[in-house]
Amino acid sequence: MSHPIVERILSGQAPPQLKQAAARGALPIPREDLIELWVLLRSDADEEVRMACKENLAEVSESEWKEILPVHAFDPRALDFYVRVLGKNQALLQAVLKNKGVATETLEWLALNTTGPSLDVLLDNQVRLISSPSIVVAMLANNGLEPTQVRRIFDLAEQFFRDHSEIPALLELRFGLKLGHAGGEFAPELPEEEAAALPAEGEGELRPEDFLADPEVLAAAEAEIPPEALVDDSLSQEAFDGLYQRILSMSVPAKISLALKGNREARGLLIRDSNRVVQAAVLESPKLTDAEVEGIAKLRSLSDDLMRKIARNKEWIKKYPVLKALATNPKTPPGIAIVLINRLLDFDLKMLLKDKNVGEVVRREAKRIYIARTTRKVISYRKGG
Repeated sequence: MSHPIVERILSGQAPPQLKQAAARGALPIPREDLIELWVLLRSDADEEVRMACKENLAEVSESEWKEILPVHAFDPRALDFYVRVLGKNQALLQAVLKNKGVATETLEWLALNTTGPSLDVLLDNQVRLISSPSIVVAMLANNGLEPTQVRRIFDLAEQFFRDHSEIPALLELRFGLKLGHAGGEFAPELPEEEAAALPAEGEGELRPEDFLADPEVLAAAEAEIPPEALVDDSLSQEAFDGLYQRILSMSVPAKISLALKGNREARGLLIRDSNRVVQAAVLESPKLTDAEVEGIAKLRSLSDDLMRKIARNKEWIKKYPVLKALATNPKTPPGIAIVLINRLLDFDLKMLLKDKNVGEVVRREAKRIYIARTTRKVISYRKGG
């Protein structure tokens, strides 16, 4: 709720002198309440008030905006201004969208009118989208949606909006996407001739176990591992930060040993290590889950060697989410991606051929496969008719 003086000024019950003092910033009220007043009075009938408010708003620093936008109980009209005007700055848009007081109408406007990274910021706020499906409806009317954003909306709708009165119909009408047809958990195993087409694994490279072959090195490495890195329970933020700092100072053998024996948090940190042998050790961990492999396959920083390692693992590549993640990763080498996209379902293939983040060679192949599939289906349908 706004400060009582703010409410009094906005209600029109305050004398002109009080409003003018507010415009100058001369009222004994918290800074954030003054900023709120400046926003709401920037279109006041009094020209002196208008100009003073606009000048003061121009002097508010970005750091101050970041501090107050997520937490202060601003009037919804002020929050609307922040989204529409300050939202051109991605950092400030992210800050204001953390404020729970932003009106649904404001987010509907944003969903309909913004594009690119701004729309990604809105899509990140899934809790709000789930509680206010009208925002998703507005988003589906946006002509600036990118293929990856359509894919995110589709995935969200699959989980939460299958029974919604408008969202499934809009997805099918605008993008030809029907909920319930995203595919099962498993993908067909790659035929032998296609698996053979994948680039062979590098020869002569050091393997993770080579670093731990010496018993003395192994003992020293394990002595460096902090106990919290071996506990499977989720770590607190403080413990996670401490683990991150410990890993930074670890030797390579210690990191490899931790990658093989550590918990999910440790693996999540080590897969981003600059040493490729450490990254490879993460993929050899017996504790690694399919969900982690999927997440790793999405990383754009992953080396070609590790992408090849994932692609050649028959058990991992049977899982459709893993196959899809690797096939649609813009950084996956074309030699790997072209083999894998043959196994993509029509919906994902259609999204891929429109994704400009993916290389031209891969998109061209995706288009060829998609046209071949849809042409076959049309011919089959006509013959059956």
